[in-house]
Amino acid sequence: MTDIIFSKQDIRRYMIHHFGLDRLDAYGEGKSGVLTYIKQVASLQQDPINIIGTNIDIILASRFSDYSPQVLTELLYQDELLIEGFDKEACLFSRDEWGQFAFARDQRVAANLRTLSYRDQDKALDYLEEVTNLLQNSPEPVSPQDLNLGRLADSSWGSSNLGNTVLYHLWCQGVAVIAERKERRKLYKHYMQAKGLANLPTFDSEADFLDWFVYRRLSGLGVYWLKSGSGWLGQSMKERKAIIERFLEQGKVVKIQVTDMKEALYLTQDNYQRLLVVKNQPIKADQVRFIAPLDNFIWDRKFVQAIFDFEYVWEVYKPEKLRQYGYYVLPILLGDNFIGRFEPDRTKTRQDTLKIKKIWFESNIYETPEMTDMILTEVERYNQLLLRK
Repeated sequence: MTDIIFSKQDIRRYMIHHFGLDRLDAYGEGKSGVLTYIKQVASLQQDPINIIGTNIDIILASRFSDYSPQVLTELLYQDELLIEGFDKEACLFSRDEWGQFAFARDQRVAANLRTLSYRDQDKALDYLEEVTNLLQNSPEPVSPQDLNLGRLADSSWGSSNLGNTVLYHLWCQGVAVIAERKERRKLYKHYMQAKGLANLPTFDSEADFLDWFVYRRLSGLGVYWLKSGSGWLGQSMKERKAIIERFLEQGKVVKIQVTDMKEALYLTQDNYQRLLVVKNQPIKADQVRFIAPLDNFIWDRKFVQAIFDFEYVWEVYKPEKLRQYGYYVLPILLGDNFIGRFEPDRTKTRQDTLKIKKIWFESNIYETPEMTDMILTEVERYNQLLLRK
């Protein structure tokens, strides 16, 4: 069969459309819009660093005109339509998928047992039954501090608070779920106390789970390649090539080629039909977007570089002397092009307002008064959405 060939411009336009970056509120408004978007991309990756909002706050603020962190808090901990779990990394996703992640939780438990052994923190396992009983009988969410279990051997990574370690392992098991957060402190409850988790369907076999996982991930990414990359993280995925090949034979997935790219790309049939519709629709370039460092849109930096000719490295974990740009630098998107990046002002005196510490444009053609006004307008929008009291 002859490969279907598209241009990089086609793929850029489609990705902008798929990830809701062609216009604000592309997936609706308020809670319903946020839910629709999260179901579209499958999950959003969490990260505790908060410079101008958390990673997820920045993701949603770049897509919705009326977003606030309170919207997410309500969807997670009051409405309980979203839940925190482990997908690519620590993520949030639709509560209705929680049962289908049972096999992923089993893998997470096995990995955490190895971690506890490596850190000489196996003592935490002695308290699992006791804390489970407490969760079942507690009328209020439980924090590690409430347990007052003392401390474990110090580790250079991870918590040495025994209560935190016990609750985290129960979370890996699916026995505990995160009931709320107070600042960076997690409070847990037994999963039977959560809305709608008790009777959710699970898969009968790991093979069924992997079929679901691969299709779901590919659908969420919009378009992607088969080579190993951040887009496939969350499972070992050695089976993904065979699964995708079977999906191709079944007509569930379409394989395409892109001009000047060696690697073939793949889309679900539904997403392929959307590509055909939007590839000839120019993206308006009348508003910039600030892209979160862990936005699904740029999960795979090499893929982004191949499609958009934009190289981005998140330098949070690099020593300062090795950083090319800065600690927490965000890409700037205009239309379907990355035009630069900026570092927010992290000083404690910024009084809850975003200010740009430094900006780097990809080309001096963007260094215009009009572009400055556009960026300052988006800064003000962020201040209204994310940093308001």
